[in-house]
Amino acid sequence: MLTFRNTCLCAMCGLLALGCGTVANTLVMKNPKVEKILSDPPMDRTVTHTGHVEYVGDDDNRITVLYVTGTPYEMGYEHGLLLAAQVRETIKDVQVGADKLLPKILRDSKMISVRDEEQIVNEFLDRAWKMMARYAPKEDLEEMEGLAAGSGIPLDVIHRMHALPDVGETSCSGLVAKGSATQDGHVYQLRILDYGANFNLQRRPLITVYRPTTGNANAYVTIGWIGFVGAVSGVSEKGVALSEMGYGNPPGETLAGTPMPFMLKNVLRYADTAEDGAAIIRATRRTNSYVYFLGDRHNDPIGMVTSAQRCLAYHANESEELKVDNQTMPQFRDIVYGGHYEDKQEKLVREMQGKIDVSAIQDLARQIAMKSNLQTVIYDLTADKIWVANRKDNVRAADRPYVEFSLVDGWGKAEAFAATNAVPAPVALSKR
Repeated sequence: MLTFRNTCLCAMCGLLALGCGTVANTLVMKNPKVEKILSDPPMDRTVTHTGHVEYVGDDDNRITVLYVTGTPYEMGYEHGLLLAAQVRETIKDVQVGADKLLPKILRDSKMISVRDEEQIVNEFLDRAWKMMARYAPKEDLEEMEGLAAGSGIPLDVIHRMHALPDVGETSCSGLVAKGSATQDGHVYQLRILDYGANFNLQRRPLITVYRPTTGNANAYVTIGWIGFVGAVSGVSEKGVALSEMGYGNPPGETLAGTPMPFMLKNVLRYADTAEDGAAIIRATRRTNSYVYFLGDRHNDPIGMVTSAQRCLAYHANESEELKVDNQTMPQFRDIVYGGHYEDKQEKLVREMQGKIDVSAIQDLARQIAMKSNLQTVIYDLTADKIWVANRKDNVRAADRPYVEFSLVDGWGKAEAFAATNAVPAPVALSKR
């Protein structure tokens, strides 16, 4: 680099004149041009969009819809500022639920106080996040910092919440069906999340419509909860959708990798096809063992069985059986699937071939969701629609009414809000 070479020449002259290597080192390393070369670029903390909040569903089953635009920091800031009170409530519920990370014998002990328990959990999550933070995408680190700034919640508290999915994964269920497997030829996808009920996340469900303005990223939607900026369910404007489930505890699991919810955010941001998404997952330094189902509006769906060491990808119509470890799963035309109650799901999917639609998938979800079922999402990737059901009290999400959300309307509103809500400086954001 020319600038660095010229600076070194100046330092060499100083070395010859002064006869001192230490002085020469200082001349080079403290030169403003060299410091700029060797420093990370500063984070862009400019906020020039306001974001927007709407609601879908009725009072008993209402979901907040958040539209955010801009840089990662800016989108996190919009989330935090618009929904600050709810973010704080989510954090409180998660802190209470995180107590379940402790062994029951310790939770029931009279020897330690509630404050002691909280300190133990916080230290554990802080250390877990420290292991993962090195591998977290820059976009998500910046979005979390924006969320903290907008909501007024300390950044380390935000980090703890986002460490939880990788330290407490559990089994879930999923399915992608297309073409001959469906009643109308549409591409349908199911995502059953059977985890997180002890955190009371269902109290503040959220659909976030992202419209990034940097990094050539896709617009995309995540289906989650207020205060959480990872992705465990989502779909991009390119018609690529996600389902995931934990898969046992094989040797070699580690936290020294990219947090799963942020790896999946990268799939939504940068994958134009399911193949692209599989390549992103394959290339990522992974943590624990997960199964992923990648739906694609235009191409065959892909299933993936992964861990820190293993990454097995398989396509619909690739073989009649899938053999993983000591298990064999029959495969059906134009379908990838898997779940906690594997044998039961296999039988039901076999019977559903050629008849799959939204109603059939809702019935399937009711039969295979676990008692811990927190959220169920159904995608029609052909029609650009999703249906979301959330748990209430002890009623599983799969047994609750679904709320329909039009992705076509979501993409259009996101673009319109981005154009009309731009402002020259941070402002007090409004709700509708």
